[in-house]
Amino acid sequence: MALSNTTMTYDQLGKLTAHLLHKVFIESSRTVAKSVYRRLIAGEFVPITHLEFEREERLTIHMKLDTLAYRGDINYSRFKDGVTVLLHELVTVVSEEGKLRTFAPREDSSGTAGTRLLGVSGSTQHGEDINVLMVAMTPSQSEPKILVELMYMDPDQFASAKRGES
Repeated sequence: MALSNTTMTYDQLGKLTAHLLHKVFIESSRTVAKSVYRRLIAGEFVPITHLEFEREERLTIHMKLDTLAYRGDINYSRFKDGVTVLLHELVTVVSEEGKLRTFAPREDSSGTAGTRLLGVSGSTQHGEDINVLMVAMTPSQSEPKILVELMYMDPDQFASAKRGES
């Protein structure tokens, strides 16, 4: 991140993500949360908050949503179900220091902090449709900003090839 000598561990980023998801979608009123959801569904990068550090440095956090792998008809209630499960899993994992796993794209061999997919998911089922919501964080290399990307992943990649076998 482009803050002078300021580093956040992945555990800290996980806790920050959990706090933001809770603040925006659980703690806030339904009207506010649904307004953020509508902006995300419209493809906007929604500014969520600003953090202030020492030496008057500020970090802006934006959020976006990727629904390309979503199965079925998405609506606010189904989205919030996924966020709630994701948040529960994230809180469970970050409660133990060092337990949060993160994944980086293979091509990220530059040594700089790039996109990190947090190793937790929110799986939901509505009718026959199974969806898996995950979150990735991408710090900007040029300005003090982090993009929190909520993304639906293809649920087939999580299915066991030996499902139903003993």
